Amino acid sequence: MIKGAVKAAVMEQIPEVIREAKAKEWLTKKELQELTGWSNRTIQYMRDTEQIPYSQHGYKILYPRKGIIEFLEEHHIKTK
Repeated sequence: MIKGAVKAAVMEQIPEVIREAKAKEWLTKKELQELTGWSNRTIQYMRDTEQIPYSQHGYKILYPRKGIIEFLEEHHIKTK
């Protein structure tokens, strides 16, 4: 009985573990747009107002996936 419960719990978690393992740690602006649906201007504004984390070297700007996910979770509005 315990073995079946453990197996069911593990099988439920496997897709999420695989998705996280395959996910890139840093996102380009295009990948961020695909993830969030935000426009270029929205991303620029959020970066300028320091709402979202990013890293820049020269002209290359990258966004940490974990930081963006944390931002989205912090700003999640629950329905009544």
